[in-house]
Amino acid sequence: MKRTSEWNYSQEIPSDVTIQIGEASYSLHKFPLISKSGYIRKLISESSDPATDVPLIELIDVPGGPEAFELAAKFCYGINFEISVENIAMLRCIADYLEMTEDYSVGNLVGRTDSYLNEVALKSMSGAISILHISETLLPIAEKTKLVSKCIDAIAYIASKESQFCSSGRSDGSSNERVMNSSTASHPRPAVDWWAEDLTVLKIDFFQRVLIALMARGFKNCGIGPIIMLYSQKSLRGLMVNIVQYSFGYVQ
Repeated sequence: MKRTSEWNYSQEIPSDVTIQIGEASYSLHKFPLISKSGYIRKLISESSDPATDVPLIELIDVPGGPEAFELAAKFCYGINFEISVENIAMLRCIADYLEMTEDYSVGNLVGRTDSYLNEVALKSMSGAISILHISETLLPIAEKTKLVSKCIDAIAYIASKESQFCSSGRSDGSSNERVMNSSTASHPRPAVDWWAEDLTVLKIDFFQRVLIALMARGFKNCGIGPIIMLYSQKSLRGLMVNIVQYSFGYVQ
């Protein structure tokens, strides 16, 4: 799929609009775009110029960039593609950015992505954490669409059902318990749930919001402490090294 002025879905029908996203340019057709996207419909109507056969529409601050737009354009053209945990965050955000709602087409991209999130992606802990991590690159629109809060709520809900440290969770601790590695047998570290290490990929503000949601769901303090320790060891290690180097003048 080419990101040039030659990028065109239909070679039989000449393009009648050009979409520009940064250095990427797309030769497309008005009808499939305006039938699904309220935002592009508005931009095309505002740019109507009798002297211009093919208007140029420039999109600014596109969530997910050209990759996300290409998938949204495929949706407008009725071209099949796979919705997955890896692309659902940018698809949900680009759908909101382009105003691809039911007001313009039944079964539009906003509704389709919401259904996938609710019925598939946010049903698993790994999916919810992965999408939340990807959402860090899609701010502020990921907040506006409630994608961030949905992920955090899903993480807390699943944890409350599965964790050995939650009053509403399972108590056997057989399949979902992971014991942190110990450097010495005489100093064993506290046990944490199997998904705790996955949280270490999150930035500290999102991690803090997850902890607050866990506690709101009844997560015990004895379970929160080891998670914070693990996060500190995994995610803040590089920060502490930089601070030490700077303090002792190792960084020029």
